[in-house]
Amino acid sequence: MLDSTFGRAGTRVSDALDALARALVGSGVAASALTYAALGFGLVAALLFSVGYGGLAFAVLLVSGLCDAVDGRVARLSSGPTLWGGVLDLTFDRVVEAGVLLGIALPRPELHTPALVLACTWYVNLCVFLAVGAASEQRRDKIIVYPPGLLERSEALVFAFLVVVVPRWAAPAGYVYAGLEMITAAQRFWYGRRVLR
Repeated sequence: MLDSTFGRAGTRVSDALDALARALVGSGVAASALTYAALGFGLVAALLFSVGYGGLAFAVLLVSGLCDAVDGRVARLSSGPTLWGGVLDLTFDRVVEAGVLLGIALPRPELHTPALVLACTWYVNLCVFLAVGAASEQRRDKIIVYPPGLLERSEALVFAFLVVVVPRWAAPAGYVYAGLEMITAAQRFWYGRRVLR
């Protein structure tokens, strides 16, 4: 929801990301380098969460998110997006999300159950996302079709922020996030039913 709202063409955020992407293209930075950087920073953030440096971990996670937000834009401005680039982006995003969830939850036994519930809802949501995206015949400017839904990458950052700022809310936030994941899965399921009939 936040990605779609703030990333829509013509918004300040979108314009700033476009300007950054143009500067990166002008500097010779490849889209794939940004995709790998997003993975690297994300895994460092996961490690930092696991050893108790929540504030620093969140800052590094923001850098990962920024790299992830501009890699596709850089690809479209340079040689164009590729199928492999889309696979890398989708896969690395999931690796970062899983790593960060483990980094937050493993050192805190009280978060084991909420994290497991959240991981299960991610699994269901991702299955719907991939199935609808693969079956869709729509063509967009992205290699991978993204069925609409309530939650996107930015909401994961909000969850991580809450864990850092108000640790006692981590377990309830995990359950709320899991519930929102299921709502998102249902939205994508009904979207798929509508467009694929």
